[in-house]
Amino acid sequence: MSNLPLRPPAQVAVSWLSESGWRRAAVLWLLLVLAACAHLAWLGVVERPRPDSDVMALLPQDDRDPVAEAAFARMAASAERRVVVMIGAANAAAARKAADAYLAGLAGVAAEVRHRVDGGDLAAWRGFLAPYRGGLLSEQGRALLALNADQRADHALARLYSPASGGGLAWREDPLGLFADWLMDQASGQRVRTVDGRLWVSAEGREWAVVLLNLKDGAFSLDAQQALVDHLDAGRRRARAAQADVEILTAGIAPIAAAVAAEARNEFSAIGIGSTLGVILLVFLVFRRPGALVLSVLPLLVGTLCAVSATWLVFERVHVLTLVFGASLIGVGVDYGVHFLASGIGEQPFDPKRRRDQLNPGLWLAMVTTVLAYVALALAPFPGLRQMALFSGCGLVAAWLTVMLWFPYLQRRATHGTGVGEWMGHLRAIWPSFGRGKLGGLMMLITFAVLAAGLARIEVQDDVRALQSAPAALLAEQMRVATLAGVPSPAQFFVVQGASPEAVLQAQEALAPRLAARVADGTLSGYELLARHIPSAARQAADCAMLKAAYEAPVWRARIADTTGIDAASLSSPLACKPLAFDAWLANAVSEPFRSLWLGRIGEQYAGVVLLKGVHGAAALGRLQSLGEGIPGVSWVDKPGRISSVIARYRGLMSGVIVLGYLASFWLLWRRYGRETWRAVVPTLLASLLAAAALGIAGLPFQLFAVLGLFIVLGMGIDYGIFLLEHPRSDDGKPWLAVTLSAFSTLLSFGLLALSHTPALRVFGLVCLVGVGSSWLLAPAFARRGVQ
Repeated sequence: MSNLPLRPPAQVAVSWLSESGWRRAAVLWLLLVLAACAHLAWLGVVERPRPDSDVMALLPQDDRDPVAEAAFARMAASAERRVVVMIGAANAAAARKAADAYLAGLAGVAAEVRHRVDGGDLAAWRGFLAPYRGGLLSEQGRALLALNADQRADHALARLYSPASGGGLAWREDPLGLFADWLMDQASGQRVRTVDGRLWVSAEGREWAVVLLNLKDGAFSLDAQQALVDHLDAGRRRARAAQADVEILTAGIAPIAAAVAAEARNEFSAIGIGSTLGVILLVFLVFRRPGALVLSVLPLLVGTLCAVSATWLVFERVHVLTLVFGASLIGVGVDYGVHFLASGIGEQPFDPKRRRDQLNPGLWLAMVTTVLAYVALALAPFPGLRQMALFSGCGLVAAWLTVMLWFPYLQRRATHGTGVGEWMGHLRAIWPSFGRGKLGGLMMLITFAVLAAGLARIEVQDDVRALQSAPAALLAEQMRVATLAGVPSPAQFFVVQGASPEAVLQAQEALAPRLAARVADGTLSGYELLARHIPSAARQAADCAMLKAAYEAPVWRARIADTTGIDAASLSSPLACKPLAFDAWLANAVSEPFRSLWLGRIGEQYAGVVLLKGVHGAAALGRLQSLGEGIPGVSWVDKPGRISSVIARYRGLMSGVIVLGYLASFWLLWRRYGRETWRAVVPTLLASLLAAAALGIAGLPFQLFAVLGLFIVLGMGIDYGIFLLEHPRSDDGKPWLAVTLSAFSTLLSFGLLALSHTPALRVFGLVCLVGVGSSWLLAPAFARRGVQ
């Protein structure tokens, strides 16, 4: 098999166009690139589009719930600007002193700072609600009305002689204290209460002052992040100066975003700058000319520009993951420029146009095999995959066109070899063959041992929470604040829809007993829903009817009259059974703390959310997600679970596309290389398996970012095999020098990401490091020996 000739001979330079045709094509390509640059400039100056960051946008339209998405977007927008600070001390006086010191100077970063509730506000709320109190009953109040008349009279008379009747009403206005019970029920389950006008929590044997910040800017503004961190640090210093033993807890999206951004900047400095300097040094060691460095990165630059322009032209909105993934996948295009430059080392006579014609068939195959793998992504009914396919395909085609059309005219003189370059190139001549000889046998043994050990330990992980890179201490602090202050989770909730606000409230009232049962069994610690604060009109009418029946009972009237001398009939007149309209309640300041639970009208429906507190573990989620069954309009939303399912579907689809990519590559290469095709495909396949095995050995999960790395391995590995098949002479160091330079550049660009603290980047970097490195090691071990 090794003696079969390649088809056609690699040395034959066949030009696809006349020289004038190549020049016209180069000019046309220049005009197209300038048009893409102009389009991007117009986008940046005029339209200024923002990439879509909603993971749900990656799903097909039929798989998306617009109401659930609107609910999450509403809560995310609110939570993005909200920061909760808890300042704790051993006693209330110390906590107040530290809180006052902390608060000084926060106005510069927050649009609103709330740490007090004015007593006048509470009185105004009671005054607004009192005329409607007949329809505002707690579960305890309904239970009281269900008692017999003598028991109700005993309760009313006991309150008459009690020093505190509550509710801000005279006994005659509320003899049973039902309004007072309802007001107390509103505050029940709330960890944060009002003490001396301050927002306060008593927990863990400490007293905590609560400060709520509403930031001026969003959590993801880099300038706002730095300003917030500076103000919060200054506040901590002031509080500790005022009270040495104070404990300060901070929770919110903004502090986490600031910590992640700071870590990303540090990693960019260490990894990004390091890899850039490494690539520059490598190119200089091989070529010793700045022009070679500029030419080597030009295809990547042009490819990225054209890919971004084409994607924004085709799609109205482009997802941020498309830009991140696509920019990584275009990195395969570095091969084309490096191979062109390395093949011209010491060229005599210097003739880049002839070199173009000679290299074109191999580079064309390298480009087409990779692009076909990416184009296969577009077959899936996922908008995100289609965007990635267009971005990556256009980028690689643009990189290839740049090399083929411009390099013959941009390279003005031949590159000269260096000692490093010659040494790297001639390594191929002494490289062992896979499975032959001692070194080849050792290589085969190590390969299969690593595969057996690693693939047996590999674990698939699609949970989006495994991708987060926030510091563990910050996350623990967030969880502690949520527990202490009773902050509901924004990740899992119920969405309740209806044809009217009344329908939404009635559905929530049907859901409430089921939630109460879950609180009783410990699945939840609490919940928040609108119907608790503004009952439906039907519930108000039923409660008023129950109240009237209780007050008009003859036994009740007789007991009250005999004991107090008050005509019990006079107690029925101020029952305040006027219904409280939802719109009136929503427009009043009394609804302000609960407005985030109302979504308003979405399409033809009205919607509200039911937030949950104290949800921990998959078992709890499993008991909650079926609670809404049988109640029209109630749906369960688990945002992390939903995103995780999207990630799992994308991982599965993209894994299948990689398999199709290997099959398509084999078919295309077979048309040129016949039985020699396996020499390009098998080492790449083994390298991909070794990369997956490395994850198992390292204890890292196999996830979507690992699949992305395998695309890089597929593109690079097949390219290496093609270059060596095109130039089978083992004593010709130029092709192997091009492969080595390309591999090392990729390892420095992507492989160093294995050092990242971000889990997703660490997985991607390790796959690239092991996969591309293994492709470089195995490609010559499978290459055809001898002279063509």
